[in-house]
Amino acid sequence: MRESMSWALCGVLTACTGSDSGDSGDSGDSAEPGGIHDAGDPDCHDVEGDGPWKRDLVSWRGDDGQDFSEVRLFQSCADVPSLAQNDDGALLAAFQGFVDPNQEAQWDKIAVRMSEDEGAYWGALQFITLAGAPTEAGRPFDPTATFDAEKDQWRMYFSMHPLGLSTLDENVCTYSATSDNGVDYTLEAGERFCVDGLAVIDPTVARKDGTWFYSAPSGAPQDGAYFATSNNGLDFTPQSLTPSDENHNWTGTLVAMASELRFYGTEVNIAQGNRHFFASTTDEGTTWSDFIQTNIPAGKDPATLPLAGGEWLMQVPTERE
Repeated sequence: MRESMSWALCGVLTACTGSDSGDSGDSGDSAEPGGIHDAGDPDCHDVEGDGPWKRDLVSWRGDDGQDFSEVRLFQSCADVPSLAQNDDGALLAAFQGFVDPNQEAQWDKIAVRMSEDEGAYWGALQFITLAGAPTEAGRPFDPTATFDAEKDQWRMYFSMHPLGLSTLDENVCTYSATSDNGVDYTLEAGERFCVDGLAVIDPTVARKDGTWFYSAPSGAPQDGAYFATSNNGLDFTPQSLTPSDENHNWTGTLVAMASELRFYGTEVNIAQGNRHFFASTTDEGTTWSDFIQTNIPAGKDPATLPLAGGEWLMQVPTERE
C-alpha cells in the first residue's frame, strides 16, 4: 500500500490520528493526508431515544472484497452509507447525517463527504441541496450514490414521500437527482421505482456494461429483494425477485465488477451476531451464488466499493458502545 494510503489502527469507535499528532478537537481534517481525521462531534449521541443517530460509520479496507482490516471511525451519528467513485478517481460518501437536533437542516438529512485520494483524506461533511422537488415533498433519505460517466455527473438515488408524510406507505418510492459537484442536486422528473401498496426503501444501484441495476429489500430478510434493470438509469423494468432466507438481509450495496455483479448485505440471527456477506451473479440477477461471509463481525447495511487503485473500501453503520 502506498505511504499516503496508510491508516492508523484504531478501536472501532475511537477517534484516530494519522502520522502527525494534533488536538483531537480540531475542527476538520488536516489539509494533507496523515493529519487529524475529523469524524464529527460525538455529542450527537446524547439525544434521547434509540434512533439511527446512535450509530457511527466505521471504515474498513481490504484487498479482495472478503477480508477487511485497518478500521477507523469515519463519521459519528450517521447511517445508511453509500460510496461511489468518478472517472477522475474522486470518491463520494453519502449517508444520513445527524449533526444538530436543534437545526432541522442538520438532522436526519442526506450528507456527503468527498475524497480525492481514495479515502486517505476526506473533506468536511456537507448536507446536500435538492432543487426541483415539490414544496410539499418530504426529505430524501436512504441515499445511494452513483456516477454517470456519459453525463459526467453524480447521480443520487434515494427514498422520498412526495407528500411529506412521515408514514411509510405506497407513496414512498425511489427517486433520483444529479449533481456536478456532489453536493448540489437537481431532482430528475418522475419516480425510478415504486411498488403498488408498499413503501420502497433502502435502494441500491450500480451500473455495469451500460446497464443500470437496482435492488431494494422487499420486506423481511426471507422476502428477498426487488430487482430491476434500466438502460438509462431512469426507467427501470422489474425482474424476478432475488431470493433469500431469514438469515440474510438484502439491505446493502450492489457492486459492479468486470466479470460479475455482487451484493453486500448483513447476515443476521447467527450465534456470533451480525456478520456481513456477499453473493454474486454473472447473468444479471437471474441466478445468484451461495452466500459468502466477510470477516467484518458487526454493524448493518454496509456500503462497499472496489476502488480504482485496486483496494476495497467498506463503511459500516455500527452501534456506539
